[in-house]
Amino acid sequence: MKPIVKRLKFSEKTRYQIINIKTKTKIPTYATICRWGFCYSLSQDSIPSPVPLVFDSNLEITWETFIGNTGSLIPIALKQYCHNHNLLLDSDSIKRQFELHLARGIGYLAGMKLSGIEELMELALNPPTPTKPSSEIIKLQSKPKPAIKLVWQILEEPETNQSKGSKSSLSHKMFKL
Repeated sequence: MKPIVKRLKFSEKTRYQIINIKTKTKIPTYATICRWGFCYSLSQDSIPSPVPLVFDSNLEITWETFIGNTGSLIPIALKQYCHNHNLLLDSDSIKRQFELHLARGIGYLAGMKLSGIEELMELALNPPTPTKPSSEIIKLQSKPKPAIKLVWQILEEPETNQSKGSKSSLSHKMFKL
């Protein structure tokens, strides 16, 4: 599969975040940290903000180093994400989404203030539940109620000894189906 980019480039801020994560987690390579960040960003429901990215650091990683032994899983996952979120699937849009997810994911990991690789493993095994507005949570948690059909049947009761002027009464019966 064709690489999304030939070389991954980073801003000075992102480079600093990667180094910080590497120091705290003891993950041996930058590429592994970048894969973690990228995948974490893809797992989010929201689309990354289309912020301008500045590639002003001297850190670069080749595509082959970044994907490691994942093969074509990373490009496929990104294309699926773009498809699911109704984003364009042309090569420029895919490249832009890749760069945005990479920067966002590394930023997320840096913001977690990880103290070890165990926390990354815990994150992978037990991802946090996405935050949704409370009204959406209620809608998702409440089960749809089965439809209830109401059947009205009007029966004339036989006339009994009623006082003059009174008409026969009608009774209504309701059945749940």
